[in-house]
Amino acid sequence: MPNTLPFGTQFSPNQIELPQLLQLIIDNEGDDTAPLITAIVDTFFSTNAVEQQRNMAGNCKNSLVSYGILENGGGVRITAFGRQLHEIADETEQCEALVKHILKNLNGMILIDVLRGMHRNGERISKETVVEALNSRGFDLSRTSNNVPVMKLWLNKAGVLRGWRIDEHKLSELTELSEGEFRLLRTLRPEQYYFLRALCNTASENYQRAADIRQLATATYGITFVESNFSQSVIRPLTDRGLIEIQRATGGHGARTPLVKLTELTKRDIVLPLLQQLEGIIDREVIEYLQKPLEELRTDIDATDSYLKGLALEAFAIRIMRIIGLDFIQTRLKGNETAGAEVDVLFDSSRLLYTRWQVQCKNTHRVSLDQVAKEVGLSHVLKTNAIVIMTTGVVSEKAREYATQIMKTMNLCIIMVEGSDIDAIIAEPTKILEIFNRESLNAKHIKVFE
Repeated sequence: MPNTLPFGTQFSPNQIELPQLLQLIIDNEGDDTAPLITAIVDTFFSTNAVEQQRNMAGNCKNSLVSYGILENGGGVRITAFGRQLHEIADETEQCEALVKHILKNLNGMILIDVLRGMHRNGERISKETVVEALNSRGFDLSRTSNNVPVMKLWLNKAGVLRGWRIDEHKLSELTELSEGEFRLLRTLRPEQYYFLRALCNTASENYQRAADIRQLATATYGITFVESNFSQSVIRPLTDRGLIEIQRATGGHGARTPLVKLTELTKRDIVLPLLQQLEGIIDREVIEYLQKPLEELRTDIDATDSYLKGLALEAFAIRIMRIIGLDFIQTRLKGNETAGAEVDVLFDSSRLLYTRWQVQCKNTHRVSLDQVAKEVGLSHVLKTNAIVIMTTGVVSEKAREYATQIMKTMNLCIIMVEGSDIDAIIAEPTKILEIFNRESLNAKHIKVFE
């Protein structure tokens, strides 16, 4: 499923009446698009400026395609879902059916999850901040698009949202899935996720060999499992979460391979579409940490588990770079773009002029010259203007001397954020401005004309 929300311009419940719009589609089914556009203009946009009317109706028609009510391509062809909507006589039930479709098939549950995290963190919620949060999960939404506000209005009309606030009872009623059950699915590790998705794809209620499902997942999604640790890392966690049932084989070929089947939870219609929505974010565990308060992140940064420390520090970097208005691009960039190397987070900004920032997070007591040199080399590939070295420890003097030489000779700014700076930002987030001003002033002094 693409990481986006459907186009919704001129399709909000503030602009159209769904029963009337569906009837217009039925009345013009099989015809060219032009008569439908005219009918939409006459019904909903006749009071708008004449030169805008047909463009607005065209946007509405395109939104109907994006929301899965009209088929893509020429002419007027209603989808099976659109026909099902039209056959619902009660307007409230019709609206709820559309919203169920949004939640199930159009990334509506990802929007809900983003809002949950923002509420937990006490973040200011607006169209712009929601778009930014979605983009941090791999979406590619313009800040000026109507995708988010139109979906919000439909969720409001059905009672799932009240403003930006979630009505969890209504949401659970429409999806048959509680917040806790959703979280069970969202926090799966990649190997668990793809195994469960492959099992759901079989649509079988019978026990099946776990080894066969594992092979299906590998063939379908290219996921590699560590067979020696398969039961511990995949079967047991899924069983403990109540997502699969397990039965030990008693004899015959492959008797040592356990048998698995779906539980009552994972048999629900919502589960497979929800797993498809989660595909774009399931291997980006940093998302879980983005939803934590800064104080909790600081605790996790000091955890004994180095992997968790890294995730927490990376999430902290994303959170604080947003404070200074940078736009998140992506996290954990690697592969061909970086010649096999890795950079933790990339940001950019188009204010006044375009700049690109790379942020490297280090869970080390001391950042060495070699580590800074690696980031400088990477900046040529990534075409960045600024490098932020963020560490829980300190930056060595040799590394600082090297950074000074680079800034004297190259169009690069290298910013050092040490452990004491992290503590200051945790205590007072706006301290990041003071810290970055300090580093900027340092760069200015280094880059003086001789």
